[in-house]
Amino acid sequence: MLNKKNMESIFEKLLIQAKKSYDEFNAADGKVGDGDLGVTILNGLEEVNNNITNFKDDMGANFMLCSQAFVKKSGSSFGTLIAFSLMNISKNLKGKTACNHDDIIGIFETALKTIHERGKTKLGDKTIADSLDLIIKKLKDSSNYSEVFKSATKQALEDFKGKKILIGRARMFEDKTKDLDDPGMFALNKLSEIF
Repeated sequence: MLNKKNMESIFEKLLIQAKKSYDEFNAADGKVGDGDLGVTILNGLEEVNNNITNFKDDMGANFMLCSQAFVKKSGSSFGTLIAFSLMNISKNLKGKTACNHDDIIGIFETALKTIHERGKTKLGDKTIADSLDLIIKKLKDSSNYSEVFKSATKQALEDFKGKKILIGRARMFEDKTKDLDDPGMFALNKLSEIF
């Protein structure tokens, strides 16, 4: 069950983890991109937490507030994908005061669909979309969220070892990316440690 209180706690913990992993996120991104992933995630999460007292019982309104925080604080392509994902999730949850297991699966399905459409990416491109897809599959068999988030994001990284990143700036590095983690997948795995 996800409600206002859980959501506040999750975003507070995510901020702590983003601060801890800030340099790691930037370093991972610096190998294949412009090295600002830590900045993007931290700035967005700080802005969410600055406005957390404005969270309401309406989960749709809360996800919209999170979307606006990322729009305000992040001009990067990754930040934009997060903002659009949160906005689309918000539309689906408008008026809901609590999310059950099916709603939580729906949150991840909406994020995945948004990333496919906005990021012009498909499964197998070695991006955060592949991690989300694995989370969705595992959630359909289990409601142990902590276990699912940690195991799915770790497995996604392992499944794509030795494969090239096929989208974004990283694709310019060609075979070099076979030995590197996709920064988004790496960040999601690190952030999942809070659960």
